[in-house]
Amino acid sequence: MRRLDLLWLIVGVFTLVACGPTGGADPCQLSGAISGEVTLSPSVCNPYHVSGDVSVGEGGKLTIEPGTTLEFAQDTGISVSGHGALVAVGSATDMITFTGASQVRGYWDGISFDAANSFDNELKYVEIKYAGGEQRWDSGAFEHYRAALDLQSDSRLKMTHSTISESAGSGLFLEDQVIIGTDNSPDGDFADNTITSCASYPVITYANEVGFLDGSNDFAGNDTGYDYVRFSGGYVYIATQTWQNLNVPYLVKDQPGVDAGEVLTIAPGTKLVFEQDAGLEAYGSNSAIKAIGTSAEYITFTGKQQTNGYWAGLHFNDTNNSNNILRYVIVEYGGNNTGFLDSDALGNVVVSSSGNSSQQTIEVSHSVIRHSGHWGISVAHETTDTISNVTYSDNAGGNYQKRP
Repeated sequence: MRRLDLLWLIVGVFTLVACGPTGGADPCQLSGAISGEVTLSPSVCNPYHVSGDVSVGEGGKLTIEPGTTLEFAQDTGISVSGHGALVAVGSATDMITFTGASQVRGYWDGISFDAANSFDNELKYVEIKYAGGEQRWDSGAFEHYRAALDLQSDSRLKMTHSTISESAGSGLFLEDQVIIGTDNSPDGDFADNTITSCASYPVITYANEVGFLDGSNDFAGNDTGYDYVRFSGGYVYIATQTWQNLNVPYLVKDQPGVDAGEVLTIAPGTKLVFEQDAGLEAYGSNSAIKAIGTSAEYITFTGKQQTNGYWAGLHFNDTNNSNNILRYVIVEYGGNNTGFLDSDALGNVVVSSSGNSSQQTIEVSHSVIRHSGHWGISVAHETTDTISNVTYSDNAGGNYQKRP
């Protein structure tokens, strides 16, 4: 077959599949459902004009070649579901661009993965600009939100070397139990990305997704007050997880916890900022929070407001894991009454027991404990605690107590 005839055959197949309900013979105008394999190439159209929503469902695969640009009409977007797949792999010299037909924040809806579990889903050397137009609903902690890139319901995606900018909301939303990469191991499958110039937080997510965020990402430069990775409570399901030192702090909502024998490791230099009444808990005999900084890179746990007792503090409950270590950390402005602790067991760092006579274990060393609304450190009498080289200041109830 001659090359020209082959090209027109490809264009003809694409028109039938990708134009969907809008019909038409122009391969550069896209909308509708993709149920087979479709490839977009800059040698055919550049840019492609997305005039209506594009959906990639079961059995569909949309592959976008390096250098391709897609311009979206107002209030349109791409959705991927089931075993449908979106593969957009550009290069450092030929980025793939998803953008609005007008350079206005929120002009188009963005890219959404909903129960999209294909191992092929990948964004590499991609730009997503001027999206976040659709108000979406999270049935968990965040309720109404906007995001340029949205992953829900056990979706799977690998994303590297890409940029999200000028979103009318957040850059990225990760629902609970989304998988980054091919498995539950945070192994660089969300790395070297930039999310900037967004109207809200660069990332909103849940505690068990935080370990996927590699320290190589750049999340700075968003609107005033939003340079945080904001995440909410829910237990950390990933057995081995490290929260990396990002170039913006984490903003913690609610009271995420570590349960069922998991060990949460927090990297040196990491800063966690807690919203009012929020906290962090290790619960159960084999669970642990392991926060080991260095003399040059302290780990900081602080309140969003510098008010004594603004947040709940760090809570170690019925855990005797030797990995419960706070070393070279700063814990400040915690110690409020959240309702799950007795009034005499409040502090920046609290070790408690449910009364089952279990032995509690914790080490706090080379650290700063200050500005608590109650005690600096408060531990149950069964606790084996190693407290050394701790600097205390301005703790309303006192610096240290072992409760009878």
